[in-house]
Amino acid sequence: MLPAVYPLLAASPAVLALIGDDPARVYRHGSAPQDVLKPYVTWSVPGGSAEITLEQPDADTFRVQVDCWSEDKDQIDVLAGAVRAAVEKGSQLVAYIADERDFETKRFRIGFTFDFIKPR
Repeated sequence: MLPAVYPLLAASPAVLALIGDDPARVYRHGSAPQDVLKPYVTWSVPGGSAEITLEQPDADTFRVQVDCWSEDKDQIDVLAGAVRAAVEKGSQLVAYIADERDFETKRFRIGFTFDFIKPR
């Protein structure tokens, strides 16, 4: 039912080179375990809607937030570029939503919003 964020990221050698592959450090619901290795990626689905037709919805549109996290200011740029390229293969980038450093954790973050259309 949900958009294929993890499969898109896991299919990218550039992404896996940065976040590992056994398992890849990609976490749903917008949060990661407290002591996770860095860098990593989080994603969530803050919204969406059914594509209305004359009979019944034939697809769902999901608005997905994907955040890249790193303790290194140069590495975050590389990770964000790789993540963007990977996720755009199955979605449309609609917004850049973050380029900041978290006050508490001191981790760098770059975030994106993508739209996925998933046929029913």
